[in-house]
Amino acid sequence: MRSQSESFSILERALDAAKADEADAVFLSTDQNISRFANSSVHQNMSEISAELTLRVLVGGAMGTASTTSFEPDEIARTAALAFESARHSDPLRDFTGLPRHNDPLLPMRTFDEEVAAIPPATKARSLRAMFDEGAASGVHYAGSFRTAATSVACANSHGVRRYAAMTAADAAAIATGAGGAGYATDASRGNLDIAGLGREALRRATLRAGTNATLGSGPIDVILEPAALGELLEWLDMITFSGSAFEDGSSFFVGNLGRDLLGSNLTIADDATDPGFLPFPFDLEGLPKRRVPLIERGVIRTPVVDKAWADRLGIPPTANAWSLGSAEHGHALHLSIDAGESTREELIASTRRGVWVTRFNYVNGLLEPRNATMTGTTRDGTFLIENGQVVARLPNLRWTQSIVEAFQRIEGLTAERRRSATWFNEFGGTIAPVMKIAGWNFD
Repeated sequence: MRSQSESFSILERALDAAKADEADAVFLSTDQNISRFANSSVHQNMSEISAELTLRVLVGGAMGTASTTSFEPDEIARTAALAFESARHSDPLRDFTGLPRHNDPLLPMRTFDEEVAAIPPATKARSLRAMFDEGAASGVHYAGSFRTAATSVACANSHGVRRYAAMTAADAAAIATGAGGAGYATDASRGNLDIAGLGREALRRATLRAGTNATLGSGPIDVILEPAALGELLEWLDMITFSGSAFEDGSSFFVGNLGRDLLGSNLTIADDATDPGFLPFPFDLEGLPKRRVPLIERGVIRTPVVDKAWADRLGIPPTANAWSLGSAEHGHALHLSIDAGESTREELIASTRRGVWVTRFNYVNGLLEPRNATMTGTTRDGTFLIENGQVVARLPNLRWTQSIVEAFQRIEGLTAERRRSATWFNEFGGTIAPVMKIAGWNFD
């Protein structure tokens, strides 16, 4: 992780080398460690220190980008030349008014935890060992991963915008397997994690109704989806629905529905990097201040997320969602949040005459019909049959095909408790969601 002064020095050299009408640059430096485990044994421990500079230039209204992991003057000059050449062979951006020009105030937030930044691999291994020993007493073995990282993020542009923040991240996932089946638990935080608590949660799901198995026919049935399952759906919605490019090319179900009451009135989805209980971060990589951006508000479609170029192009207010300079998506919602309800998990189960309780999804394909957000996938690591308000049996992994638009019109309950999940491609945020009950989910 690099200091603010060192990060800004590298950015200044990049901007000086750009020799373009406008330019901006991002410098990311990360020190991370991941411990992977299987059969209740740590089998891989990987540590990485890395840094990358990305420079974007605008020439005659056209944009070009290039990146490097070497920060010597000659390499920075070569990167600037590559970005310039890329812009020279690109079409001018339509209606683009230029890069941000002001260092607008940032919301104060805590993004760095000294304990997480300093945690050594041996300490992580000891916490995992305690989890393994507790599971062994119940005949359960664990697989999964435990990652910690400290990252510095700096961005700057030729108009004087300068931003810097340091952040930590800890995320873990545990799969418990035993004679009864499998169970899963996950969490992510800027601070440290309760690894023992995750292990116990996965263990409870792995052993629940052990030896009592059932099957399920095809057709619609009520479901109760855990936060990890909803997190998988939100990741796909970010790609096929929420981005500026999906809105412009017409594949998003937001198109033609802005301001329309389309989904359930109990559903609010936001891009929220300001929630201190989530994974806060103060700015996007164009230097715009982060704020809570409702995407769906009490069922009403509000806005896609966009970078500065696509905000200008689409004629909508900027949402501060540039997370990769030159990204083809032109906006990512990397802090996806579903608002809580008032129920408990136990109340949702008790209210279900016949249904399926789903821990998480796997092998999801969200490209079947993006205009209805129709997806297919399977359940995994803890799928249960509910009858007359009771969890009565374990189910095998089940295949489903479902329009998420239709499903989100039939939400019957949400818990007050919400849980965070990390995403493999997203170092800045993740998802946070309650447990959700939906009527009539379609199993194949």
